[in-house]
Amino acid sequence: MKKTTLILALALGLNVFAQSVKGEQLTYTYVKLPTNPVQPKPAFYQAFVNAAYEVENQKLLDQFEKDKAQAEADYQREMAEYPNRLKAADDKYAKEMEAWNAKSTASKILEKQVLNENNHPVKDYVAQPYRRTVSPPVLKTSYDNNSLASTYLTIDGLEKGSNNALNYTVTLQGFEATPARVVSEVKKETTIANGVSSSKDVTYYHLEFTYRHPMSFRVSNAANQEIYAAAPAEFTEFKTYKSTASKTQPSMDASAAIKAMEDKCLQENLKAINHMVNDRIGFERTEETFELYYVKSKNESHNDILDAYNAATLGFKMLATNEAQGKAELDKAIAIWKKALEESDITNKKARIDKDVTIAIYVNLLEAYFALRNTNEADLILQTLGRMDLSNRDKKQVEAYQKAYLDLKLRMAANGL
Repeated sequence: MKKTTLILALALGLNVFAQSVKGEQLTYTYVKLPTNPVQPKPAFYQAFVNAAYEVENQKLLDQFEKDKAQAEADYQREMAEYPNRLKAADDKYAKEMEAWNAKSTASKILEKQVLNENNHPVKDYVAQPYRRTVSPPVLKTSYDNNSLASTYLTIDGLEKGSNNALNYTVTLQGFEATPARVVSEVKKETTIANGVSSSKDVTYYHLEFTYRHPMSFRVSNAANQEIYAAAPAEFTEFKTYKSTASKTQPSMDASAAIKAMEDKCLQENLKAINHMVNDRIGFERTEETFELYYVKSKNESHNDILDAYNAATLGFKMLATNEAQGKAELDKAIAIWKKALEESDITNKKARIDKDVTIAIYVNLLEAYFALRNTNEADLILQTLGRMDLSNRDKKQVEAYQKAYLDLKLRMAANGL
């Protein structure tokens, strides 16, 4: 999310006090409010996965079975006729030999030597019947749709159930891949032998194909009224797979690579859809990684900042499991930070809470207020940072923070908070 890059970038701007201000990466989970919550909020949802191509798969299988049955019927009919065909060939040959034997020797010599004709009878060849091979159809992969829905489709903040539930359905259109091809590329390589440098052209090869798996989704209420539906355009765009380049030409059998990309594409698209649905109507449990700061000093003059750091660390981590206790720990840290800011003197480099420490505390507060959805206090900090002499990079990051809080405000307003 926005703030991760922001805080990391701000951390780079704080390198001037790296000897005193320390930062540790921390990951916590918070509930992101939906942009378009369903009103009144439902308690339950049901998730389904359908494959639109299963109908076509079944048609191909049905035709395959018909073709196999026809091939078997043709074989059995030809086998039944085979003895009669053999007898007919024998009878015909016998009659022709009888006629041949009735000819005079002179006639046979005339036909062969003068007329250049060889009319000696030849027995007709009767081929042994065989079963016609019917190749199985190429089908799109079938999945355990119930398992897919259970694994990838969830609406955070709601429970699975059928009572007046939202119906959340994803429709798979089927994986597609273009035929694999071997692509060559000539690279110039330099070698050094006995202190002499030489270069030569070397050909590298890699396997390449494109692939996609279009999908669509629909969320409706218990009355089948549509709440949210889309067919993401990015799923219709082909992506390119390239194998690792090597000096030896790879096999054209790309079945393993294609299967791997099929599985990867299926999972990524389902996860992307689930994020879209939760961002809009769910209460998405979202992970946030950021840099939490404390001040380390030899004379322990910043123990209060360290205490706040420890309380905040515990608070952030507890938000997902014990929200009330997590908020209490964050409030404890916030109180310490705000108390320390009363000593802030950004013009005095020797002050206990100098400019560098002040910025570090402000960053910590912005993260805490975001987790607690306290936009009013955050606005005051952003206004203060806007008045400070910051680097251009930090100014851009403050703007990013402002956008993040604007998004939070819109989500809170949509949810009546």
